Amino acid sequence: MRLIEVRPAAGEQNRVVVAQGDVVLIRASGGRLTSGNGAVEMLGSFRSAFAGRDGNVLTPAGPPNAVLLRAVLPGRANVAVSTGDPWRSPGSVALEIEVVPPSGGSASDPQ
Repeated sequence: MRLIEVRPAAGEQNRVVVAQGDVVLIRASGGRLTSGNGAVEMLGSFRSAFAGRDGNVLTPAGPPNAVLLRAVLPGRANVAVSTGDPWRSPGSVALEIEVVPPSGGSASDPQ
């Protein structure tokens, strides 16, 4: 299983092929599944935070800046990714995710 960061761009055909079990990270304020029949599960929108040396977690103010999706079943899903500042300049970018069965791994792609 892998954590795959995807950076969809406006005006482009955004498509990624992932293996079942992979998690997709998109730096965005939100998103929603527009189709997919269970191929992808949206884990949610999150705000980045950092653990300090003293063990306290520091969370900057502002909107969410990360979306996590999990590849559940082979198939295709479409995601509307929310971009920009959700209050001042909201936008949306389409992302197609194709989920394929796991390959079992190799020396160049450890599972």
